[in-house]
Amino acid sequence: MKRIIMGLAVGALLAAAGCKPTESNYKAAYDAAQKKRQAAAAVDAEMSLPAGALQAVDAPRKRVVDGDSVYVVKQPLKFTGGLEVDVHRWNVAVACYKMPTNCAAQVSELFTKGYKAFSGESTGDRFYVIAGSFETLHEAAGFARKYAEGKDASAFIGLPGEPVVIEK
Repeated sequence: MKRIIMGLAVGALLAAAGCKPTESNYKAAYDAAQKKRQAAAAVDAEMSLPAGALQAVDAPRKRVVDGDSVYVVKQPLKFTGGLEVDVHRWNVAVACYKMPTNCAAQVSELFTKGYKAFSGESTGDRFYVIAGSFETLHEAAGFARKYAEGKDASAFIGLPGEPVVIEK
């Protein structure tokens, strides 16, 4: 029995010794990791993200419209409440909530300020406060820039610090 255990131990030691990384394998792995980091940094810079930042696949992305950048995302959007309005292709979201009651409260507040606001539901139980709906991206981006003027980034709850244009 001792011989069997001793044989297994010697075999395990020999197997472990055979797994030593070689310098060439280490260098190849290092070079591959560096290439991957550089590629990710280039993508982050293109999207105006800090180096190494995580970006969700369905998250809003910066897009240049009329020489200025605006966040844009394509998502299904279903009218859920507010003033009966035509929901156009481009909708400017100014907040995003998980609870429809919070969304409805901000929609109501925007009504009192003169906006034709409504709430829209998207995938994943997200409720967006839509401050304006437009036929073209150009109009929506212009509205988003004007809406954001003078507002702190914290005003855009659930969004990346500024309005997001949702293409439905």
